[in-house]
Amino acid sequence: MTKLADLNTCLAWLTQPAAPLSPVDGLVLCGNSLPLTAQLAARLANEQALATIIIAGGIGHATKYLRENMGIISTLSEAELMTDLVRQAGYQGEILQDQTSTNTGENAANALALAPTSWHHVMIVQDPLLALRSQLTFEKVWGAAYQFTRILPPAFQLTQLDPVEFGLNRAFHNAWSTTYFTELLLGEVQRLQDNVQGYGPHGTGFIRHVTIPAPVLTAYQHLLAQGLTRKR
Repeated sequence: MTKLADLNTCLAWLTQPAAPLSPVDGLVLCGNSLPLTAQLAARLANEQALATIIIAGGIGHATKYLRENMGIISTLSEAELMTDLVRQAGYQGEILQDQTSTNTGENAANALALAPTSWHHVMIVQDPLLALRSQLTFEKVWGAAYQFTRILPPAFQLTQLDPVEFGLNRAFHNAWSTTYFTELLLGEVQRLQDNVQGYGPHGTGFIRHVTIPAPVLTAYQHLLAQGLTRKR
């Protein structure tokens, strides 16, 4: 397989469709590097007529990339920056902010502390590369009283790595630098494995067991062997 084919094998699994929820009574936007996720969260919240949403994100590895993608110099947290973007995109409801979390587990725990008691069916909005693990983490932290889904872009397959391009899905062209995209994709496959290096029960225990298809693991190993440049 070519490098691009291996990347797309991993990408297709990471961004697999999620089971829909109806109705949705809550939305959590997790801090990440992509302003368009804030715009998407605003649109979804308006479509679902949600009175309240949560934005969770302090200052972490994605913050500098979010600032770069917004074209600003700032000391604000991801939650604060994304609140501005959500407002600019037209959402006028209540926004509850977690400005301290620096990882997905803290996103989930801090968001749970803020969540209205009426919430039971919750949509996660996140960088599409991180959305699967984010949902699994929220499921573990929030427990069985809640159901989750996640929003993902359609036809999300690479046509070029440097710069990052996705064919017809032009909204994500150049959304990540090549090295950051590579780091996120390979890092997620590693974290989702249920072994001592992963986040499953045989590793850190942050998520439930996930069975990764053999073709995805093979593609992942091919990519590791190529020594791709990664930067977080």
